[in-house]
Amino acid sequence: MKKLVSASVMLMSVCSGMFLCLPANAQQSFSNAGQSGQPANCGAVTIKDPVEYNAYNNAITQSPAAAKAQAIEAFLKQYPNSVAKTDLLGQLMAAYQQQNDAAKTLDAAKRLIEADPNNLRAMTFVVYLDHTQANGNQQMLDEAATYAQKGLNASKDPCMSQSDYDQVKDAATPIFYSAIGADDQAKKDYKGEIDAYTKELQAYKNPQQTTVIPGLLDTYYLGQAYLQEDPKDLKNAVWFLTRAAQFAKPPYQAQIETAAVYWYKKYHCAQNDATCVNSATPEGFSDIQQLASSQANVFPPASYNPSPAPPPPSPAELAHTAISSTTGCSSVTPAPPPAPAANGAAGAAPASTPAPAAAAAPAAAPGATPTIPPDCSTNLKNLALSDKEFILSNGDPADQQVVWSVMNGVTAQVPGVVVSATADAVQLAVTQDAQQSNKADFTINMKTPFKEADIPTAGAKVTYIATFASYTQNPPMIVMNDGEAPAPEHKPVAHHPVHHTTHR
Repeated sequence: MKKLVSASVMLMSVCSGMFLCLPANAQQSFSNAGQSGQPANCGAVTIKDPVEYNAYNNAITQSPAAAKAQAIEAFLKQYPNSVAKTDLLGQLMAAYQQQNDAAKTLDAAKRLIEADPNNLRAMTFVVYLDHTQANGNQQMLDEAATYAQKGLNASKDPCMSQSDYDQVKDAATPIFYSAIGADDQAKKDYKGEIDAYTKELQAYKNPQQTTVIPGLLDTYYLGQAYLQEDPKDLKNAVWFLTRAAQFAKPPYQAQIETAAVYWYKKYHCAQNDATCVNSATPEGFSDIQQLASSQANVFPPASYNPSPAPPPPSPAELAHTAISSTTGCSSVTPAPPPAPAANGAAGAAPASTPAPAAAAAPAAAPGATPTIPPDCSTNLKNLALSDKEFILSNGDPADQQVVWSVMNGVTAQVPGVVVSATADAVQLAVTQDAQQSNKADFTINMKTPFKEADIPTAGAKVTYIATFASYTQNPPMIVMNDGEAPAPEHKPVAHHPVHHTTHR
């Protein structure tokens, strides 16, 4: 995953200037932000005091941008309640933008929002600057998302023409949703992130805008968000990662493409299909690349329908295979019903990580002992203890019964890690999975209670000799009785040669 993160960082680094990553239509729409704070149909700014008017006229006619900003700041300090305040704050924001001064642009934009709560241009600058400068700062991301939501809900300023409003709204909406998506991403709200980035991509009027920063970057993030869902949505993840890879520049393109191929294999390749798993470009992936390279296909078209891999074997099927593949046991028990069809959302869990069974087995082992061939019984006894436990935890009743028939009443040596202990019993984590999760899967009932000082402590590695007595399927637990520590090994006494000293 580290490579994927670095790819997103490098993609973003393409935008070296503070305002260069604004969509082209936003740059055009906002380049004159506030130049006409009061449109013609609302009447011109009228200042009756000639001294104030001269100061106003001096401020707006200054050039270059730095001198203009300085003059406007001086005017606003001298006339904080001027009727020209909104107009001048818009021009101040534009002047700071021309200087690429993000901090002062942000400050001017916030002051403009205080004076004009529905000013979309100002809200867009606040959202954009907070978002792009946050660098993991949750407070800035939250602020950006808050202003973005206000911007989405803002009503049209009556002094703004409908055409001007539509132009600014069209430019601002993707920026707002991008900031909301980033905030959801930081909070690990992946459903919210998917919703926000989807609405952002839908908001671009021209599909070409999704093939460049920031739409391209958020296409990539949308693919990543589908991978964070539980369960993963691999079909959508593969589409948006592949889409991002088609328009990214080297070397980022190769990194994103590698990720897309990896997850496509997870979705499409059967576990035992080595040709598909080991292929650099598995069958069907080039068709996805071709679809994703079309500018118009911002979202998966109807023809995007990759075939999912057949469902992996269920835990019950894996347990049955462990028995049927044991020499002499091929037809001892019937095969369990096939697993339900999977949606291809995720790969199968390894056999070493048993999933909980649907129903619990009785606390005591089944009473009737099945008839099994002698060679099958002998070979089942030689199965690893972890395999036997997996079958007891996940197998169908017939498979559990066969395995338990070669365990019940047998005395064996069991090593493990202590999870908890009393004077009478020790809870042990025996299998690797149980030890990793610090969950007991064996209970050893001691033959003789421990003395208080001898009760083993949690985390201690111990070995006991005990007799299998019963088990439960869910939660997995094997109970053994008459537990005791193995007798200490007696090392042969070393005989050292006697050296004789000759006295002269």
